[in-house]
Amino acid sequence: MDREQHTRDSEREVRLKKISQEITSLESQRKTTEAEIERLQYEIELRRVRAPADGRLGEVAILRIGGVVKEGETLATVVPSGTVKVVAQFPPAAALGRIRPGQPARLRLDGFPWAQYGSLGATVSQVGSEVRDGRVRVELLLDPHSAARIPRQHGLPGSVEVQVESLSPAALALRAAGRMIGESTRAPTQTP
Repeated sequence: MDREQHTRDSEREVRLKKISQEITSLESQRKTTEAEIERLQYEIELRRVRAPADGRLGEVAILRIGGVVKEGETLATVVPSGTVKVVAQFPPAAALGRIRPGQPARLRLDGFPWAQYGSLGATVSQVGSEVRDGRVRVELLLDPHSAARIPRQHGLPGSVEVQVESLSPAALALRAAGRMIGESTRAPTQTP
């Protein structure tokens, strides 16, 4: 009896050691599999294409089956939903220090002659503080009650005039006279 009990105990210990080894092996496999899952999720995330904003597609790149897309390559232009913004690009000398939020402006669209359709009223909402590509970005909000015959949609080209100051005709004439006098009193210079 003792011998049988001892044999059963030995067999039980051997089975427990095998089970313990299997548990250790499975734990190791689990950790390896979790690391592989994380790596694959990262790879999937690198290949995910996402738009920076909600909206509809305005322009889409032509892609061929099997083509390769590089990271950061523009695939489409998303036209954001919501209110239409007017974005104008001004030379730095005309914008910096002169154009400020709250100033009134007029927008004339190229496809809608202003003599026939009128122009859209707008108000400066934001002025960029840095120069990009030699221009300063100025954002304007459209007046909802101006020129009802012109559609308000994204992508329409035009020109913007911002009222930076208001002068009387007399002040304007004095300013022009001052410029003329200043130019005539400058002596020409020669460089040796």
